[in-house]
Amino acid sequence: MPMGTVWGPYGIDGELHRHDVREDQKGIDLYLDIGIIDVETCEPLPDAWLTIWACNATGTYAGFTGIDPDTASPMDGWSTREDGTTNNETFLRGIARTDSAGMTEFLTIFPVYYISRTTHIHVTVQTKLTGKDSGYSVAGIQHLGQLFFEEDLINSVYQEAPYRAHHSTLNRTINAEDSLYSSANGSGYSAVVSVSQLGESLSDGLVGYITIGVNTSATPAETTGGSVNVVGALPTVTPSPGAQAAAYALDASEGYYEKKR
Repeated sequence: MPMGTVWGPYGIDGELHRHDVREDQKGIDLYLDIGIIDVETCEPLPDAWLTIWACNATGTYAGFTGIDPDTASPMDGWSTREDGTTNNETFLRGIARTDSAGMTEFLTIFPVYYISRTTHIHVTVQTKLTGKDSGYSVAGIQHLGQLFFEEDLINSVYQEAPYRAHHSTLNRTINAEDSLYSSANGSGYSAVVSVSQLGESLSDGLVGYITIGVNTSATPAETTGGSVNVVGALPTVTPSPGAQAAAYALDASEGYYEKKR
């Protein structure tokens, strides 16, 4: 079970409801299965809403594609908006609900990294959503964390295309050098995803699993202030018209079923 960490600089409120978050991003498919346990009852937690976000194979986050992952500064021709974002992209971001067994799955790609950070995926858990809006202002966050991967797997993946191109431009911070990795995996906790190959080759895809323990009565994580980001508030990026309907349709075509509230 992972321990809670921090938002990081690329958090956004109001993600698309979906399981397949890949859009047109290239990389090795990762079926990320996450189980949620209520730490007060030690029982699976159904109807919890999980949001994930991660960078793509070049180290870039949706909504911030004008930020150079090698320097964390705006690239030539780009400027940040008042909320810190550079555009309304949505790739590798999404929110989905756990089933009766406390499980949900995202279909993403194995991420890379940006300056000063090891490879990771962000995750939040909300347990008190009841309406149609899944924004953080509607219901608090009972878990704010990051998920990590074994060094051997990371090194193997980054020898493959398209990852090796990014690896040639920025030396990677390894797990042992990342303070957030150390804090998330301290005191008997583990935030490392268990991963297996789906076939003989990495290109066949990966499946990962991790269990997250959540205290449903915990004080919600802060969503404003200096501990959130340099702006002091999470931006809300507006997806293109029809994006949510398209996301539902894609999920349905791939066998995912999300009962709409």
